[in-house]
Amino acid sequence: EKQQQEKHNELIGQLKAAEARNRIRLLRIRYNSIRNSELEQMVAYQPTSIRAVRLQALVPQKDNFVIKTDNSLKKNDRHRIEELIDDEEMSTTKRDLTCI
Repeated sequence: EKQQQEKHNELIGQLKAAEARNRIRLLRIRYNSIRNSELEQMVAYQPTSIRAVRLQALVPQKDNFVIKTDNSLKKNDRHRIEELIDDEEMSTTKRDLTCI
């Protein structure tokens, strides 16, 4: 009887610890999600693209789940970057980047 009660108490303790770990994990995911969305908004409202890139480099996003892949760019981002690189006349950005 006493042994069963101790086993039961141990299982209850393990269950409570697992629930606490899950709550902490969910809070961490929520915090990182809010932080990343605020950072994306800050980057989007930068007056120049160079300032946006600098801000992204200085304040990197924190991923909720770390997945290592070779291609970290989304399809739309890759298309936009290729468009900017291929723009010989700077008609897309209208900026002179020779001073950099």
